Amino acid sequence: MKKLLVLLMLSCAALLSGCANANGNGGGGGGGGTTLKSIAITPASPSVAAGAGLQLTATGTYSDNSTKDLTSTATWTASNGNATVSASGMATGVTAGSVTIKAAVSGVSGSTSLTVTSATITSLTVSPQTQKIAENTTFQFTATGTFSDGSSGNVTNQVTWTSSNTSVASINLNGAPGLTKGLAAGTSTIKAASGSVNSSATLTVTNATLTSLVVSPSTASIPLGAVQQFTATGTFSDGSTQDITGSVTWSSSAPSIVGIAVSGLATGKNLGSATITATSGSISDTASATVNADNLVSLSISPTTPTIAPTTTLQFTATGKFSNGSTKNLTQQSTWTSDNTAAATIGSTTGLAKGKAMGSANITATFGSFNPSTALTVTNATLTSISVTPAGATIAPGTQLALTATGTFSDSSTQNITSIVTWASDSTGVATVGVGGQVTAVAHGTAHISATLNGVTGSAPVTVSSVTLQSIAVTPTTAVVAPTTTQQYAATGTFSDGSMQIITGTVTWSSSNLNVATVNTFGLVTGQSAGQSTIKAVSGSINGTAAVVVESSQLTGVTVTPSSATVAEKTGFQFSAIGTFSDGSTQNLTASASWSSSPSSVATVGDSTLTKGLATGVSPGGATITALFAGQSGNAALTVTNATLTSITVTPSNSSAAAGSAVQFAATGNFSDGSTENLTTQVTWSSSNVNVASISVSGLATTAATGTTTISASMLGVKGMTVLTVQ
Repeated sequence: MKKLLVLLMLSCAALLSGCANANGNGGGGGGGGTTLKSIAITPASPSVAAGAGLQLTATGTYSDNSTKDLTSTATWTASNGNATVSASGMATGVTAGSVTIKAAVSGVSGSTSLTVTSATITSLTVSPQTQKIAENTTFQFTATGTFSDGSSGNVTNQVTWTSSNTSVASINLNGAPGLTKGLAAGTSTIKAASGSVNSSATLTVTNATLTSLVVSPSTASIPLGAVQQFTATGTFSDGSTQDITGSVTWSSSAPSIVGIAVSGLATGKNLGSATITATSGSISDTASATVNADNLVSLSISPTTPTIAPTTTLQFTATGKFSNGSTKNLTQQSTWTSDNTAAATIGSTTGLAKGKAMGSANITATFGSFNPSTALTVTNATLTSISVTPAGATIAPGTQLALTATGTFSDSSTQNITSIVTWASDSTGVATVGVGGQVTAVAHGTAHISATLNGVTGSAPVTVSSVTLQSIAVTPTTAVVAPTTTQQYAATGTFSDGSMQIITGTVTWSSSNLNVATVNTFGLVTGQSAGQSTIKAVSGSINGTAAVVVESSQLTGVTVTPSSATVAEKTGFQFSAIGTFSDGSTQNLTASASWSSSPSSVATVGDSTLTKGLATGVSPGGATITALFAGQSGNAALTVTNATLTSITVTPSNSSAAAGSAVQFAATGNFSDGSTENLTTQVTWSSSNVNVASISVSGLATTAATGTTTISASMLGVKGMTVLTVQ
């Protein structure tokens, strides 16, 4: 909102000398009539290590020599992929080299040269070092890296996060690096690691209970189409306070006016006001939000000067243009009127006009202070015939087909009359038809579908085949959306005769993570909060899936990490795919990317749910591992050696634990060339006495009773062992 307001103020000052902004200043600088002359970025000519972040500041100088911080209102860009820069001016190094970072406001820009170095991380610091939170609340840890050239930077999104006690606290909630959730009272060590460099912090989860919460801001004015972040702060029974924005349930009293996501991010959808409520159990607080049209600069109606026949309809569209150059369909947000209802009426909220009698009517759309109009002419032409298309279509049972009715009139004009005819099927046991010509196939046979208006009828046969559904493909296979925005998914069925048809409206849709994204019965996905979710379409026992990533900015690249690795034959290595977005943020896309290896004779890489990114050496040589997501791809080099596994070391060695606790074991392989590999997820784990402790496929031992058991890790005929004592 601030950015749009500043852009409006500056354009007023530059273009309309008599225009004043909301604060009474023409240029946003020191006083009325001032104009922006230059922008300086600081620090000047900075450097940052690859993987680290650096906050830049943009300062504007005006014609009266006053200055203003424009960091949050400028449009930031990077000249190449050596670095990314976020909307808030946070630059993140990607690869070594130089890049020009530019900040622009209303045609005025400033730039600086950023050098990205190849310095490596020498130490890490997790902050804060100690933190206390209540059960079922979240906290964001950050990691700061110190590099070999002495520089430092925020590396929260570049490190690997772990929680030592996953029953007390989980880490990387919804795919957000360092975001921790308290699960049960206790203590856990939160660790950030980059290769062999790591740092940790202590997280204590208390059993304190929430006593009150406050939503801020308490009042907000949101431009149409813009967003506003609400936060919730909770006070607990031990006197502590916490940001619980991600833990409460958010709702809007008028979601058609102000929509709100599970993250507390609100979107202005229509002019008016709404009450925003945050609820946790029986405790809640509210804030008021008003949506305005301050950022709207024009409103236009289409089509212009149209002509229709009596009893037929025409859909008008109102399009708004905003101060940032974007456009938005405001048809349902506008109020529609006709100045001659004897000639034509129009739905006040739909923009759907209907011809009544020969004549002319001015159709007006009103939105805020804007009220454009256009002339609609109603002729005296009469309907002479109706054509239904497509004619002679064949569809599979359980699928749908949209028919169109086109009317031909006495003046030789034609019109789409699909929405106003009366549809019927002469064999509902074969196929049914709904309002709007949507045909649903029921069983094998042929049905004639008719469309009737004013005593005139047209029809078309629809044949339902006897084929069966074999598979479902969901498209797009991957998509990136922002919170509160939508993406339409489609389901295509392949049938036993090899034919394919759209079955979007007949499948059952679901989302694996409703906190990240929701999906309606027609496959329309709505982003809720940052993270990843699997979208599934099901018909009987057949299903298809696709991925959705919710992010507040556009995906600009995919990086496979590490960039190179070495493994022995018949052993594996886990690669990760990291997506970089235009706001400088990153996200782990390993589970959503499509993986491939070339040549596969040297190495293969898993692309199923449980093996995504896991490369396995086949024969000595070099291979390229590729991750593809949403049209962006990244590569890494894998070298496969002919080294053989000689021994396996299991850690911790000869450990002890209390009954009812868990111990995570690791397996390290030692090879004939002196190299080592982490084989924890590749070995076969076993416990000699499962009554004392059992062990999972990932090496997590769960203790049951006092005693001693031998924990073994086996692979390729080699075994490593250690003793676990349960006290």
